[in-house]
Order: sequence, then C-alpha cells, then structure tokens
Amino acid sequence: MKKRIAIILPTLSQTIDQQVIRGIQASLDPQHYSCLFMPIGYLPVAEQFSDNDLWLIKQIPSLAIDGVILYGGGVGYKTSAEIMQTLLAALGPLPIINIGSVLDNIPSVLVDNYSGMYQLTQHVLERGCKDIVYLDGPKVNFDSQQRFNAFKDALTEHGLNLPEQQHLVGDMTPVCAAALCKQWLQQHKRIPDAIMCVNDLSAKGVIEELDRQQVAIPEQILVTGFDDFEYADAIRPSLSTAIYPAQRAGALASQLISDRLQGTQLEPQYQLETMARFRASTGTPVKDSALHSNDEQRRLLIQQRDSNAQRLAVTRLLHQRQGLDNILSAAQDTLNELGIPEVYIYQHQRSEQGKSLNYLAHSLHPHHLNIEESHQTLPAAFNQAISPDVHRGLWVISELKNDQQSFGYLVALTEEVHAEFIEFMAPQIADIIDHQRLLDDTKQYQEQVELSEKMAALGSLVSGVAHEINTPLGNSLLAASHLKEQIAQLAQLMANQKLTKSNFEKFIEDAGNTSEIIISSAQRAAELITSFKQVAVDQSYEEQRNINLADYIEKVLRSLQHQLKGTPVELHTDLDRNIVLFTYPGAIAQVMTNLFANALLHGFESGRRKGAILISLKKLSNGAQLCIKDDGKGASQETLSHIFEPFYTTARSDGGCGLGMHIVYNLITQKLQWQLQIETQIEQGFSFNITIPQPALNQAAELH
Repeated sequence: MKKRIAIILPTLSQTIDQQVIRGIQASLDPQHYSCLFMPIGYLPVAEQFSDNDLWLIKQIPSLAIDGVILYGGGVGYKTSAEIMQTLLAALGPLPIINIGSVLDNIPSVLVDNYSGMYQLTQHVLERGCKDIVYLDGPKVNFDSQQRFNAFKDALTEHGLNLPEQQHLVGDMTPVCAAALCKQWLQQHKRIPDAIMCVNDLSAKGVIEELDRQQVAIPEQILVTGFDDFEYADAIRPSLSTAIYPAQRAGALASQLISDRLQGTQLEPQYQLETMARFRASTGTPVKDSALHSNDEQRRLLIQQRDSNAQRLAVTRLLHQRQGLDNILSAAQDTLNELGIPEVYIYQHQRSEQGKSLNYLAHSLHPHHLNIEESHQTLPAAFNQAISPDVHRGLWVISELKNDQQSFGYLVALTEEVHAEFIEFMAPQIADIIDHQRLLDDTKQYQEQVELSEKMAALGSLVSGVAHEINTPLGNSLLAASHLKEQIAQLAQLMANQKLTKSNFEKFIEDAGNTSEIIISSAQRAAELITSFKQVAVDQSYEEQRNINLADYIEKVLRSLQHQLKGTPVELHTDLDRNIVLFTYPGAIAQVMTNLFANALLHGFESGRRKGAILISLKKLSNGAQLCIKDDGKGASQETLSHIFEPFYTTARSDGGCGLGMHIVYNLITQKLQWQLQIETQIEQGFSFNITIPQPALNQAAELH
C-alpha cells in the first residue's frame, strides 16, 4: 500500500516553493508514495489570525495521510511561534519533517543563511562600502534573523556598526522594498554606498526603484539579495546574491520523511550549506551568455502564449457564474489540453438536522463528469500511478475559501508548470458555490415570503368571512330568540287556560314571519360560506376550472370590503357578467387581494386618505380587460421602473416586504399568461390594466 504524504506550502506560484516541489518529486519514489501538495497561503500575524486560517490543515486527519512535509519557513515566515504550534497541534501525531525554520520536537531541514550573508557582506565591505542600508524581513522570521546576525557580525569585524535609521524592516516583497527605498532616499537626500537586502524579491524592488530614481548600479550604489532564484541572473544589472538550496532542501526532507516512516530515529536539525554568488550589481564582471537558441526561445514563447490562452478560456467560464456541473463540462477539454486532466471538487453538505454528511464530489476526468455523494475524501486515482501523458504531474489540494468561509476543497492532477493555476481556480470556484448558495437562499426566502403573502390573503379572507357572516347569523339568532319567547308565552297561556283563538292566530302569524327570517338569514350565511369556501380552496390549490369572472371577482371583494369600514375609501365596481374563463381562480384571487391591499396601503395611506377604488371588467374585440384603478397618491416614474423587482418597497416602515407586486407580475404574466400595463403619476393614482387574450375566452367556450 502506497504511503500518502501531504506537502504543506504557502503557494505553488513562487520560485522557492516550486524548487522545493521539484526536490520532493525527484526523491520520493512514486511507486511507494502518493504526494498531495497543499498550498495554504502565508499565515497572518497573531492579531489577524483565526481558526479559519487552518481549515484545510484540519481536514488532513480525514484524508488518511501517513506523513507531512511542512515548509514552515514559508508558511510561517511572518507569523508567531505560537501560531505555528497551533498548526502542529491541528496535524496531531502525524510524522512531520519541517523545512526552513526551527520547530520544537520536529526534525527540521535548515539552510545555513549565516554563511551566505556573511560572504556577501564581506564582499561589499571589500568593495570599499561603509555607508550601508540593510533592508530586513519580518523580525519573527527565522531566515531574517540568521541573515541579519551574519551582516552585523561582519560589520563588527571591520569596526563598523549599523545606524538605527539604516536598518529598514520590510515584508520580503518587491513593493514594500521599493517603497522603503524611495522613502529613505527622500528623507536622507543622499545615496548610500550599498543596499543589502534580506532576499532577492526585496532586491528586485530596490533595483526597480533606483532605476526610477536614475541611480546607476553599480556605479553609484551596490545592491545584494539572497536566494539566487532564476530572475537574479535575468534582471539588469544581474544580482549578487547567495544561493538558497530549496531543491536540495525538498530532496532531503523527502529522504527524512521516508526514514521516519520506516522507524529511523532522526536528528533535531539537518543543515545545508550555502554560498554567495557575485554578479554585476556589486561590480563583478559577468559575461552574457545565451541560455537558449532563438528557436528554443521562440518555442517557449509560443508554449506560454498557448498556455495563457487556455487559462483565459477557463477563467471566462468561471466568471459566467453557472452551475459547477455546467462549468466543468464546458471546461473539460481545455483543462485537459492545459495539463490538468483530473479535477475533483469536494463540497461540504449538511443534513436538515445540521449534521455533517459526506462530501458532494464533482469529479472531472477524461470523457466523464460525475456528481455524487462521496464516502472517500480523496479520489481513488490518487493512489494510482500518474499517467505518462502528464508531464511531471503532481496532485494538488486547495481550499475552496471565500472571505472567511470554507466550502470544501479542490483536488486536481496537474502538470507542474500549471500547478499554481489550481490555486487561482479554487477561490473562483468558491465564489461560484457561494453565489449559488445565495441564490438558493434567496429563492427559499422568496418562496417563504410568497407563502406568507398567500397566508395573509387567506387571513384576510377569513376576516372577511367572519365580518360578513356576522349579520345573517345575528339576524338568525335574534329571530330564534324571539320565536322562543313567543313559544313560552303561548305555553303560559295554555297552562293558565287563557289561550284564545286570536292569541293562537297571532302566534301562527308571528312564528311564520320569524321562521322566514331565520330561513332567509341561514340561506344567506350558507351562500356566504359557500362563496368564501370556494375562494379559499382556489387560493390553496392551483387547479384550473371554468368561472364567471365577474361573479368570482365579487366573491373575492366580499371578503375584502370590510377593510374599508371606518375609512373614507369607497369601492365601486362595473363588471361585465358575460365573461367566462377556464383559468386558475386562485391566481386571480391572489392578484385581486394584492392589488386591493396595494391601493389601500400605498394609495390611501392605510385608509387614512380619502378616495375611491374602481374595478371594471369589459369585453373587447380581441379579449377582455380587467382594470383596477384608484385615485390615491400614485408614484414617480422612478418607483414605477422598480415596482416589479423583488423586495423593492416604498413602505418598509409600514410592514411592506416588497414582494406583493413581484408576485402580481409573475401570476399575471407567467401563471395566467395575461398582459399587464400600469399607468401612474404622483397624486393621480394607479391604474392596473390587465388584458385577457381571446384564446382564454375561447377555451372556456369550448369546454362549456
């Protein structure tokens, strides 16, 4: 069984990380080890650190990892020792080999930074430099500390010291170094003999700033770096620096993790030598030599151009914000051409009870796209031999992280030259997942609010039933009570033997009248209940049936009209009773309820303003028209342009949620397949003109 090794680095895009990767790949036998390269970024300083920064690290126990190679000198180059201990605690008892820093009780591969910086400083001093500016890195950084100690010791041996104002502290980046260089030159109004930098990236920033300031190197000033990455020889002037043996460090760490897994006892520290390399930035003559022929350079440029085009094509797909399955399907051929033949997206899913479930795995490999719940936390292909079609292939795992939220992780098989593109893809995919999640949440919330709106309409219906039915029921109760009293009086007369023919005839007449009142009131109540019941059923079930539109509108209005009592608002109707439709009555009830409520709330300020609502229905030559009109406040054209947008409202303080008109628009145009036109002006009310096409009327006639 192959051993699984996780390699934790800050990134896959920087030269030092890439050299560490090459050393590991060259040393770990792929027949016995499966390597998973894990970029986690640069851990922040203690004040900005949160547990989310170690989310991907915390997934390692579930990945069945056997050992870890940690490039601690890169991951923790600016953070504290306490945070690095937190990282180690998250890894648990796994065997660990560290590179580039000292960690308690962890075997570490170190670089002799002291020797390389000491040689550089001696070289600069021998060139006659005494006025030296030192551009340092973070004070907590292991490499920075060693290199600065060597620099100070070399100065001391020459009887020199470093003034405090000439010790600049940066972050090892070109931008920071350029800014510090510019600030120092402007403040001190002179050019020092030399600027010695803690690393090559800082030296690159200094050289670029000196060029902008038109300061000649090495004629006016000497510059040094540390690392000797490929651009050290490529920039002009070429950079004097010290060699950081990153590839050898990766190779040694690989050998040590192999020994550790086989039970070998390891030393606390293993140190690699380094040495200075002098070039034109300190005045050492360098012969220019072409590394490639013109044909080779042209081939490399064409290869890079094609690679950039393929990356751009994938990036455009990612920015379309479609579903992951669509994106992966569309990107499959391009990713394969790019040297990324297999991509797996493991996305956290949760049950309704909130418990964590298996990952949802979106897997993309040649000629197959599969989306399913996965019981495995890494693809089965991870333990298999890498195809010879993938040049210097490696497996990469990258966190799907958006801001401080993690959605899962991405695992990909990629050619080494394209490994950093996986780092770029991961946050883009996280954005897509987050975007889809927000859409789903919004849709769910909208459905909940729409249901609330429907329940509110049913609530209004119930209120209307209670109000309207009170009158006939009250009349029935009063008449029944009166009849009971008459019966009691009749019984009393009979008991006292005082019942006369005239008394009995009067009772018969009164009882008949009272019974008529009871029957009439009961029939009225029954009619109301039947009417309201039908409207309630229509709003609860989305079924089509034949209706007389005028009669149905009156049924709905009967349940709403009580809302006008006690207000100066009047309701008028003008309805053609010869229009029959085969349609969704519940949708019509919802539309009428929302438009009635909209007029009362917005047009008449919840019934505080005087006015009238007119509802008309008339036959047209090509269909029919339903108009709901009021003479209330109206609205501006700006409001009208947003009126159908979900959650847009001008009455949020009065409880408006902004979905009423959105629901009305969808019901009319989508559900009923009618047309809607609105007319409004400020202080001239609203007119909702709904056109019912002729086919809707024809369908009802055919069914009839």
